[in-house]
Amino acid sequence: MINILKTNILLITIVAFSGCNWIDTDLNIDPDSPADVPVEFLLPNVQVSSAYNLGGNNSVRITNIWMQFFDELNRSGLIHVSKYQLYPEDINNLWSTAYAQSMMDCKKMIEKADEVNSPHYAGIAKIMLALNIGVLTNLFGDMPYSDAFSGSNSVLQPAYDSQESVYAAIDDLLNQAISELGQEENAVDIKQDLIYDGDISMWIKAAYALRARHAFYKGENSDALNYIAGSFDTGENFSLAFESGNNQNPIYQFMRDRTDIRMASTFIDMLIANNDPRLPYYATQDDFGLYSGSYPGSGNSLTSHPGSYNASETSPVLFSSYSEMKFIEAEILLSSDANSSVTAFQEGVAASISDVTGSVNQAWLDANINNIDPGNLTLQDIIKEKYKAMYSTVIPYDDYRRTGFPILQEVENALYASPPLRFPYPESEILYNENTPLNISPFTSLWIFQ
Repeated sequence: MINILKTNILLITIVAFSGCNWIDTDLNIDPDSPADVPVEFLLPNVQVSSAYNLGGNNSVRITNIWMQFFDELNRSGLIHVSKYQLYPEDINNLWSTAYAQSMMDCKKMIEKADEVNSPHYAGIAKIMLALNIGVLTNLFGDMPYSDAFSGSNSVLQPAYDSQESVYAAIDDLLNQAISELGQEENAVDIKQDLIYDGDISMWIKAAYALRARHAFYKGENSDALNYIAGSFDTGENFSLAFESGNNQNPIYQFMRDRTDIRMASTFIDMLIANNDPRLPYYATQDDFGLYSGSYPGSGNSLTSHPGSYNASETSPVLFSSYSEMKFIEAEILLSSDANSSVTAFQEGVAASISDVTGSVNQAWLDANINNIDPGNLTLQDIIKEKYKAMYSTVIPYDDYRRTGFPILQEVENALYASPPLRFPYPESEILYNENTPLNISPFTSLWIFQ
């Protein structure tokens, strides 16, 4: 992982149209902009657009409100989200940016890599594509994939693939990526890699981490454990760090410009309860010099803001981590190997503490984590600590839908008694793609979480 380079080749343009509804591209040709971009210049665009989209407003912010990390202020244009209401127009940008920018550039990268016979660029592009597809399908369910990226006038209304087939496509992409990254013939050096600086061994580990996550969600636990073994070691993760200046962390930018979220009491009280050392990194002190959270749905503006972990200019956006792998391992082994489950659980917590604070804090771990008897570890314990570790990602929302944990507070004046189980399809798709599934209840479980 490296900081974003200050270079004029990094041009991020948010495209404000649906990624699945194509128009005649000749109408939008800019003679002052190159139509053909070299593969090494596509890579940073893919990485940064993915980090903004998957770590920013329409994915992390919404799911972290529902998971009671954040609470929305009453003045906000998304106050209804904290009441468990989400409208199709709220997520147009998430969908269109993912399709028209991040994933389309991944497909272009794959094509360019084939043209220059570079399996390593192709492998990285497939990992980034699988990452984007995985997040989107876990939010929406069925989605266009098979004919979504042609850009052809003949595919104005792409069909929706089942989530089951999308998951198969994700695994196929990651399997291909691992194979291509392992090739030495025609392996040109990777340039402009903002995540791993061209370290192919780390890209292979990232592919295995994503493969482990998706196999685990499908209940393929043996495969997941095998993939975990090929993924990260202690201190390694899959993330993109930002920099001061023009390329700043998306949560930082939101708080700088709008400040419409505060930390929620559910999360802050959980951290305070056992003096968790991550608290001053996860949150700022409030107006009274204390750490406090807004009760979900109350919109209390006097409480703590997001902290330096995810809301400084240079804070990274996390895609996956060693800690996540250890929590998956702990959950898989919970019923069959209690000792190994506890060990993985303890390693997951320790890795998160170290990643967030920069030190191990052995005394806190010994007092709160390392003293757990294997016979007493529960699924709720695992998910609670994973919830803390995966703050500012979409993973806690996945886990909540899988397990019902963590236990959330009752939201004031909420439309429903609990968070929706899926996102609605965006307004742009409903209006322009007749294949878009309609009239789906927000509490209809996705195939993967049934």
